[in-house]
Amino acid sequence: MRVGRLKISNFRGISQIDWWPAGTVLCCLIGYGDSTKSTVLDAIEAALSSRWFSFTESDFYLCDTTQSICIEVTVGELSKALLSDERFGLYIRGWGNDGQIHDEPEDGDEPVLTVRLSVDATMEPVWEIINERASHPRTISNRDRALFGLVRLSGDDARHLTWGQGSVLSKLTDDTDEAAKHLADAYRTAKASANLGAISGLVDASLQAESRAKSIGAYVTGSYGPGLELGRGGFSSGSIALHDGTVPLRLAGMGTRRLATLAIQCAAIGDGAIILVDEIEQGLEPHRILGAIAHLKAAQAQANADGRAVGQVLMTTHSDVALSEITPSSLHVVRSYAAQGVRILKPPSGSDFHRILKKSPRALFARRVLVCEGETELGLMLGIRELYPSRHAGVPIEQRGVAIVDGCGTEVPFLAAGFGALGYHTALYRDSDVPLETSQARLLAEKSVEVITYASAINTEQALFRAIKNDEDMDFILQVARDVKGFNAINDQLAKALPELTGVNFADPFQTWNQFDEVANDDFIERLAVLARKNSWFKNRHVARSLASRVDTIVRLNPLNNLAPVLARLESWMYG
Repeated sequence: MRVGRLKISNFRGISQIDWWPAGTVLCCLIGYGDSTKSTVLDAIEAALSSRWFSFTESDFYLCDTTQSICIEVTVGELSKALLSDERFGLYIRGWGNDGQIHDEPEDGDEPVLTVRLSVDATMEPVWEIINERASHPRTISNRDRALFGLVRLSGDDARHLTWGQGSVLSKLTDDTDEAAKHLADAYRTAKASANLGAISGLVDASLQAESRAKSIGAYVTGSYGPGLELGRGGFSSGSIALHDGTVPLRLAGMGTRRLATLAIQCAAIGDGAIILVDEIEQGLEPHRILGAIAHLKAAQAQANADGRAVGQVLMTTHSDVALSEITPSSLHVVRSYAAQGVRILKPPSGSDFHRILKKSPRALFARRVLVCEGETELGLMLGIRELYPSRHAGVPIEQRGVAIVDGCGTEVPFLAAGFGALGYHTALYRDSDVPLETSQARLLAEKSVEVITYASAINTEQALFRAIKNDEDMDFILQVARDVKGFNAINDQLAKALPELTGVNFADPFQTWNQFDEVANDDFIERLAVLARKNSWFKNRHVARSLASRVDTIVRLNPLNNLAPVLARLESWMYG
């Protein structure tokens, strides 16, 4: 089964959404925090799960119970049981090659069913199969919903690490009667004589769980087997817990425990299931995040190769590591707007989005993105942003959802346009010495990217040196260059660039070797700026970052320069 279309009205943080993930077997929802990614999964689960869901006032959008909750999920890749006339055959709709859903299926259409969950002020949920050509929708039971094969992989449900009623391990064990008999003995003779290792069903399930846990990246110290946990609510099948050697698996580290639970849950999933995974990276190191995603993808690939139903995985993540294992076509960006509701945007297939994934994947989890043209601009902004909280009631830009990223020089217009195309509030901070090409300027305007640059045709080094008005600040800037490039190297560069200063020791304080009048001094400062840019004094984010505090002081004490209004505008944009 696969979700082909999802419509939600008035559910939790979602006022309206209409999403068409048709044809995508792996959908990864990304976006900033509280953009309703998890709510999308919750809505799908509420509509298709066989579980009964209880609703309260807080489940309604803005807690307004006068506006009913409505969730419609259109599902394709249907099983034979769902297609039969005895079940829902009379409610089958058609998914056309044109991407439209037809109430009366046409030749070549894929058969689909639409499940509607509605909840009004009475808080009583109603599940129905709908089709406009039918006079009435058909109410469906929890057994009917079970046929849609929806599974939510939580990875943190310790119940599945025992043989308790309803756990996955109990489903993997053919016969639990023998276990019950041994438990009766265990009640009398306690843990030492339980001899659960003699029960082939428990041992087989343990070995299967171990194999699957290893395949998904869980660490196994000894070997998995059944063991008795005394003092956990008396003696029942729930007292038998999966152990790694002699240690109950529920006491393992979060990552191993979560992966083992995911693996065990996967073992009980039927062909063509719709699998929901929220925050797959939780508790996992980078390599195990990649392994978990690769495992889910491999299972789908194997099903496809075997000619079985592939199903669909819908997941969320806040990890840029996870993005490296997911193809761009599987990514969907969730954006929440006050007026428009929630929109799920599919990234464009062109090179702009590939640049983002390669250069700045972390920014995909932000609300606003500041793209800096080069290392100098990036370092300055990373350093100056540390000073902002004291000026904004202790609020850092991260609380405002702002990400600062490297635009990688010549690629910067396309990188910024890529973020803008995905609905991110985007600004571009760049030099103004080389104007944007007309086509680039038009592209940025079309994507609503705000370009922030200097009023005159200068670069950042020129803006910095022109802003310096006292000798102490100049000494500081030059000393940073010496610390990075080498004391003698910088002094030699200065001597070659300033041959007029005969007899000057460039290691001495700046005030001792500035011998020009005001007109010549401007040229002198200009040559220092050109020298800094030519020799890349500050073209390193760490070096530029070390200048940030001093630069901020310079422009705040002397606002009449090219750099001050640009930094002020950047600060205003980030807190806008």
